Amino acid sequence: MASENRDIRDPGDIGETIEFGRQVAALKHDLGKYVAWMSANLDASCWQGPVRDELIDALDRDLLRTRTPAEGPPEPAWELWARLASALPRPWTDTELHEVDAAVAVLRGAEPALRARDREALADQRGAIRAAQQKIRGALQQLHRKLLQAET
Repeated sequence: MASENRDIRDPGDIGETIEFGRQVAALKHDLGKYVAWMSANLDASCWQGPVRDELIDALDRDLLRTRTPAEGPPEPAWELWARLASALPRPWTDTELHEVDAAVAVLRGAEPALRARDREALADQRGAIRAAQQKIRGALQQLHRKLLQAET
């Protein structure tokens, strides 16, 4: 059953629904916003032609250091997703969460090339990386909006 079919007015589910909404809001902010924080602002030419340092540096920041806490090591996008998604109720009934999971897997697949600054591999993967970043942002925005609309 998809989230749009949930009856959040059911008094037995309201607490769970509110908590789920908070979790999705946190995902939208911590993952959806920062997974493409730097690279989303790059000129379109950075995503074509020879891979430039500017793209590698932005992807490094966005994917390998998606969340940088005051203390402790930075969290890559896939570790942040794993941590936050582990608190979500299972099984996932929202298509958007499955879409985010698949998109995060694409980003995780780019980790070796990004860590090695392998320009050839990144040239092959950058289209999929960009699409995955956009899917994560879009799916989390859509799910959050859907939950907010269901509350009214």
